[in-house]
Amino acid sequence: MTSSEQQPLDTARHIRYWQRCFRSLLPHHYVSNDSIRLTLGFFIIAALDLLSSSSSYSEPPTHPLKASLITPDDRKRLRAWVLSLQHPQGGFCGSPHHVLPERYQTKWNAINHVESARDPTNANIAATYFALLLLGILAEDDGSKAFEGVHRLKTLRWLKKLQRDDGSFGEIIDEDGYVGGGRDMRYCYLAATIRWALGGAEAGEDFDVDALVRHIRRGQTFDGGLGESSTHESHSGYAYCAVAALSLLDLANPNAATEPDRYLNAGIPSVPSLVHFLACRQFDYLEPESDDENEESQNHPLPDLSALSLSDTSQVAGFNGRLNKVADTCYAWWVSGTLSMLDRGGAIDRGPARKFIIDKTQHLIGGFAKHPGGPPDVYHAYLGLAALATMAGDGGNAREEGLGRFDPRLCIGFEASERLAKAREAVLDPPESDDSDDPWAEETERIKKELDWDRIQEMIARLETKWKAEGKIPVLEMDKWNPYTTPSLEDLLKEAP
Repeated sequence: MTSSEQQPLDTARHIRYWQRCFRSLLPHHYVSNDSIRLTLGFFIIAALDLLSSSSSYSEPPTHPLKASLITPDDRKRLRAWVLSLQHPQGGFCGSPHHVLPERYQTKWNAINHVESARDPTNANIAATYFALLLLGILAEDDGSKAFEGVHRLKTLRWLKKLQRDDGSFGEIIDEDGYVGGGRDMRYCYLAATIRWALGGAEAGEDFDVDALVRHIRRGQTFDGGLGESSTHESHSGYAYCAVAALSLLDLANPNAATEPDRYLNAGIPSVPSLVHFLACRQFDYLEPESDDENEESQNHPLPDLSALSLSDTSQVAGFNGRLNKVADTCYAWWVSGTLSMLDRGGAIDRGPARKFIIDKTQHLIGGFAKHPGGPPDVYHAYLGLAALATMAGDGGNAREEGLGRFDPRLCIGFEASERLAKAREAVLDPPESDDSDDPWAEETERIKKELDWDRIQEMIARLETKWKAEGKIPVLEMDKWNPYTTPSLEDLLKEAP
């Protein structure tokens, strides 16, 4: 299909949509998603970056960062915001509302001189993934300073604790050491990304890579797809996460030159079967003939055989995540991104797929909807751009007009992924004078001494014992405190039960 037969992407409309998301309040529908505010921020910032990176311009700008929709002042401000969500014991929190004052985040054992998290469930693996990617996107110059201020070793040690004996990863770890969250491929991908970005293997704080690969391998099903975990239904989203995780393990493999695709081949028993499963996720989109609002019935009308034609007229084809589901914008990305990493982008018909995104789910105000006729949201709006950028690259073209080149492994623009790679190189080769994970260690000790830190921790430990004896949950009791006007610990200890 020639480009003249396809409607071009209206980048100006999408830029306006994303700038509204960035500069003003999001609609009230997002209020319930405040716990993942960092994730929402990632989609907005990553989209603005993709729409204004060097490769998005017909003529590459002389000063790429000046041509970006993200100003230098915004980069500094947003970088500080991301780092403010970092937990002092490793990992990142998903929202400012999950960041407690530091005295309530850390326990201090005055005898053994060991710190541990008092509120370990506030840091989670998804927020940590999005935080590191955001720092790469927001980085200035070549990106080598992107991870300055990140507690690298603490985060890697925290990440190791999230791995279970069967090789899977969870989302959080509680104060008793229990790993919470499912055993699905999403956490495998997030863990592999964090490991690659921070150089887990090189730092000597690596998790069990072989166990992770075995867990992923057990996820392939009889139809070639990959499920959430062993014996679960296959799903193209989980397939992406599995393949991307294995690709990032290969990317960090020091013997990649002699062992190409070592982990990919070990983790996917049958790549051809997986490609077949993914290719079968594409199907002709048929317009609903009624106003039925039932999502499950909207896209399953029986075709009118008399209307079928053998002409070359382009069809509209969407993607679903699994059998008997309707077409959804995000699955154009999960499928095309996975096939791109497998170097099998030609297994799908890109023209009809692009037409589904541009003609059916692109919204009048910009962005993309989940289904045709729906409102746009930041998740589907970003993954719609990701799908367009990826499919254009797989087609042998330099790019989708108006979009930059795309890295399917990290789901961000190519230039941003290059900055992340530079940040990784920098943490693997730190300055000789930098022999500490925390460059502010001396200042931290000074503040602890000034606050009489050991006495405060001892009183909090006594309070926890008192609350438990009264049948109360310490964390919930502390949740009642106003972080700006904390109560007197001495008075709380004197209170009668």
